[in-house]
Amino acid sequence: MDQFIFYDTETSSLRELNFVQAIQIGSILTNSSLEEIDSFSTLCSPLPWTLVTPKALLINKKKEIFDTEITHYQMIKAAYSKWSSWSSSGKAVFISYNGMRFDEEVMRRQFYWNLFDPYITNTNGNSRLDLYLKMYVVGYFYRDLFPIPEKNNQISLKLEHFAELFKMNTQNAHDALEDCEYLKELFNQIKSRLPNFYNEIITTTSKQELFDHLLANEVNYLSSYIPSNKTLRSMPFTILAGVEAINQTIIFNLNNDPKVYFDLTFQELREVIENRSESPFKTIGINRTIPSISAETLKQDKILPSENDLYLERAKQLRSNPDFTFKVNEIFADKEKPIYQNSYNEEQIYSGGFPNQINKDKMKSFHNAQSLTEKLSIANSFDDERHRDFAVRICAQEYPSEIDTKYLQHCKNLVKLRFSEDGPWPDAKKYLQEGESLLAELTNPDEKKLVKLAINSIKSSRN
Repeated sequence: MDQFIFYDTETSSLRELNFVQAIQIGSILTNSSLEEIDSFSTLCSPLPWTLVTPKALLINKKKEIFDTEITHYQMIKAAYSKWSSWSSSGKAVFISYNGMRFDEEVMRRQFYWNLFDPYITNTNGNSRLDLYLKMYVVGYFYRDLFPIPEKNNQISLKLEHFAELFKMNTQNAHDALEDCEYLKELFNQIKSRLPNFYNEIITTTSKQELFDHLLANEVNYLSSYIPSNKTLRSMPFTILAGVEAINQTIIFNLNNDPKVYFDLTFQELREVIENRSESPFKTIGINRTIPSISAETLKQDKILPSENDLYLERAKQLRSNPDFTFKVNEIFADKEKPIYQNSYNEEQIYSGGFPNQINKDKMKSFHNAQSLTEKLSIANSFDDERHRDFAVRICAQEYPSEIDTKYLQHCKNLVKLRFSEDGPWPDAKKYLQEGESLLAELTNPDEKKLVKLAINSIKSSRN
């Protein structure tokens, strides 16, 4: 890698992922030595059809979003431009914390809704890393070498709690740029305290790198975190795969004796695999960060589990039985593929198909267009209804006093739908009730003001 790009978002909601709007984006660019090169932080006003929940505003405290004139489109365009500039040479690693579940998916949707490439973080030679998942490994294997926060006698993997351990000022926690500073420092601490694991992390951020690494190392360990009781676990595994990387690969839990399964019929093996709670087989997404570490890295750090020789013997038995691996892969390939039933344009980032090159060129022309007339002409030329819809929404944001009333009415109908009717978006009634409950619980007057601000925003959008 040449550069690291740390990023974080503050959002309108903590749930309803397909309808969550980023209201602040923070990002820091460093070189491979973690020396800062550049940074940016930008926020925007909520879209008219976006519901800002009381709890989200209480956490991020971004009350200024209701006063800024910066539109969502302007913020996303600026962020995309900055990230494109930073990663233009390729080999940039985009680093987030809990990003695979949230921030990464949020940013993909923001780019998609605004007619930009959603996959900037893992294409054109760039890759991505969710450091939160790697902290599962640190917490399980390296407790004696790396400080892990504890709250109420239980471990905590919250980023701000790590920042407190490193004597950082956390008064501005949940500011996107400040959280990037915490994230950068956490990464730096791993580099200095756990150099072998750090090296494994930075050499396995791409799909192909991770696949090659798992294939080369016969025994790896997959860690997991149980939020309900704040405990960590780890499982020895080996991959059952061919010679090329796909988005997912099959792994075998080496706590089990593979000989038990070698002589099963195809149907018997299928029944084992379909019994998910008991099956030693599972899939992992190698196009994402996984909370794994190789036995070789643990050996280098002299913390290799004593049972590793047994796991290695079992892995070799599996690796020397290609017919069995082929049979398992056939069963997984034959399993029913997911059916997407998303009805609304915001939800169709993965299910609605990708734009062809003609439409990609139109999107670039749309962003470069200087007038409403030109933008609308391009908007109406899109052959994909989703892209036409998003383009019209952007035009209504950028030219509210000039655009034809039929387009404004289109957006007003969208606001009415999102705040008055049931759907997969945030429920206005539910979040008004949440706000009232928070007001009854809170004693801090500043916190009460934030909740009231969110409540008033919801009420005004419903009228």
